[in-house]
Amino acid sequence: MSSLRVRTLPWRSQGFTLIEIVAVLAIVAILVAFLVPVAFQSITSSKEEGTKGDVERIFKAIIGDPDKGNFGYLGDMGRLPATLSELVEQGSQLAFHTSHTAHAGSGDHVGGVGTGWRGPYLTGKFVTSELFKDAWGQPLSYTNSGNTAGQIISGGSDGDTATTGDNIVFPVQLPVLTTGTLIVTVVVNDIPQPTGLTVDVFSTTSTGDQGSAVTKTTAADGKVPFRFTVPHGVSAVRATHTASGVTVTRTIDVPVVAGTQVARQIIMKTTATVAM
Repeated sequence: MSSLRVRTLPWRSQGFTLIEIVAVLAIVAILVAFLVPVAFQSITSSKEEGTKGDVERIFKAIIGDPDKGNFGYLGDMGRLPATLSELVEQGSQLAFHTSHTAHAGSGDHVGGVGTGWRGPYLTGKFVTSELFKDAWGQPLSYTNSGNTAGQIISGGSDGDTATTGDNIVFPVQLPVLTTGTLIVTVVVNDIPQPTGLTVDVFSTTSTGDQGSAVTKTTAADGKVPFRFTVPHGVSAVRATHTASGVTVTRTIDVPVVAGTQVARQIIMKTTATVAM
């Protein structure tokens, strides 16, 4: 009869040793020390990029997209907004119109140019109270006067615009220009800038209305083109020539982007004798 043998296994603890626990904690601590700054930097970078996009979008609402014929708030109202909320709230601002009879006065705008508030110039999923805050929840800084007029500023991660190290600003270059230069040459019967010539320019005023004419006339020996400083947006130009009791008139609309110079030639014909 064979004897029964029982095989025994080496004893092993069912838990972790203290050394193993310490090693795991050390590895976790190293990973945390490495990953937390990376995660924090990633979050900060995301907020910075989001805020940069927001301030650029707000500034674009002010100046529009001139390449697409849109001159934004500045082109419609003839000025920078007093506060950013004017971009989304009409309030007492003059509504968009093409005729003075729409509010006070009489007669259509020269050239049919429309002026006045036609916002909102900004739309989005956020309520107005959040629309002009940065990614850290702090209100954006803005003013329509002084050295930084028109510039939109976020205080960055520290929320302090006085410490400029992490500020996010747009546009960076100052001053923010609100006017451009319009150069007009009038040719009557193939004669440039003849005597008896008057040019009127009608542009948007700071009230959001089309203002009175800025008028220039040729001198007896003047052949120099007319130069006008006009606000960002569309101006109406009316050229009038009178000679021998005959008057001819032509009106054109000219878009001018702030900070640029635009030259236009107006060609006219008349039955009168044109003097050089």
